[in-house]
Amino acid sequence: MSTALFYKELGKLLYAMALADKTITKEEKEEVSKQIAERLLHKEVDADQFGSNEAWITQFSFDTTEEVGGSGEEAFEEFLTFIKQYRNELTEQEIEICYRLSEHVANAYRHVNKNENKMLTSLRNYLMGLHTAQLIF
Repeated sequence: MSTALFYKELGKLLYAMALADKTITKEEKEEVSKQIAERLLHKEVDADQFGSNEAWITQFSFDTTEEVGGSGEEAFEEFLTFIKQYRNELTEQEIEICYRLSEHVANAYRHVNKNENKMLTSLRNYLMGLHTAQLIF
């Protein structure tokens, strides 16, 4: 699994989380950018073909999914399929970052609502069910 693929799927997850309440707010978009800058950029050493840090693929994936009007449910399912397919290659740190960034996006606008909480719970249960995840959220 490439880091580019991980970031692409992470972008879909964050999109799904932002869209959980049927609308994506400015605050949620800003939180995605902020989390990439604060939690991903310094850990990533690879650059894409244009010389940009590969962590920005997360933002590109989020924005592209939004532009095409992607379904939040489909984006979430695609992320879960990715996790299932690559579960043996993902580190505990990568699994944890998926959950932590989702929490931050959900909390970005008027805190976590019912739909976001439901998605976070589903995500946490799924991630905790992976044999590689020995995390306490």
